[in-house]
Amino acid sequence: MKNRKLVLYILLSYGITWILWIPLLINYQWGANLKILPAQFYLASFGPLLGAVLTTLFCDGFKGLKMWFSRTYSLTFSKKWLAIAILMPICYGIIGVVAHRVITGIWPDWSQFGLTQKLPGFNLWQTALVWITTFGLGEESGWRGFLLPELNKRFSLRISSLIVAGIWILWHLPAFWFNETYLNMGPGILGWAISLSFGSVLLAWLSKGSRFSVIPVLIWHGGFDLITASDQAAEVMAMVCSMLVILQGIYLIRNMARSEVKEKDQVKKTK
Repeated sequence: MKNRKLVLYILLSYGITWILWIPLLINYQWGANLKILPAQFYLASFGPLLGAVLTTLFCDGFKGLKMWFSRTYSLTFSKKWLAIAILMPICYGIIGVVAHRVITGIWPDWSQFGLTQKLPGFNLWQTALVWITTFGLGEESGWRGFLLPELNKRFSLRISSLIVAGIWILWHLPAFWFNETYLNMGPGILGWAISLSFGSVLLAWLSKGSRFSVIPVLIWHGGFDLITASDQAAEVMAMVCSMLVILQGIYLIRNMARSEVKEKDQVKKTK
């Protein structure tokens, strides 16, 4: 039952997202003129959320769905996790801006901070709202709101976070054939995958601390995207922010490994 639940979730999450992304891929690669919805790329981000809802409904019924919703969007966690989720991307942004000044010799154009041509006409707050409600809410309700807790029932948080990372990476696959950001990565795709993997570790830590509520996680995710996906960030800031996430992830994964060793030692002593 547990394996079936996870397989169903992955199939639904991938299926919903890829159904929306594949027409974009076909139009880009073969010059087709398939009709697409406004903001179809962003709508596809709700695949993990819808996958979680449908899987829970199918496997656990309406009662299970109500329990999942109550835990996933709960506000009963310690508010320090909310502060961490807000302050961490702000710190990334400050360090990224300073790094931009040091490396390029000029300050970023403040009027363009956080903005992207992918969302033409949107101001900073509108752009932030899009990132939080799409790749924040849409993704995190699934990856950290459903998949991570399910895996953590059988595996340690460290292993669970790395499994989520692998599934998360492959979920992006169609975008590498039509989205300019991914198309232009080249060899940088390796750095992206490493950053995402350690980001998964960091978000698992944040999620566990907030009792698997996704509220802090989606705020962190939206804030990180706002900084790193902006047009100005392509020069320096995205790279610097990704490096910070990797360093944090390395620190956290080592702590998780130590905690696992201590837990095993305690179990041995009690036997």
